[in-house]
Amino acid sequence: MAAVVLILMGAATALLSPVEFGWTAYAPLSGESFSFSGMYPLTAARAAGMGTAVAGLLVIAGVAGWTLGRRSTRRGAR
Repeated sequence: MAAVVLILMGAATALLSPVEFGWTAYAPLSGESFSFSGMYPLTAARAAGMGTAVAGLLVIAGVAGWTLGRRSTRRGAR
């Protein structure tokens, strides 16, 4: 249950955290300007959210592996 909460909170933080991004560049021979559409800037809050979600996924994977390993050990003991 705690792992699911970690995943949900991490995903919410990563997806809903505001982004303040400012950048300027000079392209002297280009006739077009740079467009930010489709970019997903990585901020500290988003990195923390993604890390939290990954930690939740690792907890779920560990519990699933432990459960499957324990189950197969019981079968072999019979």
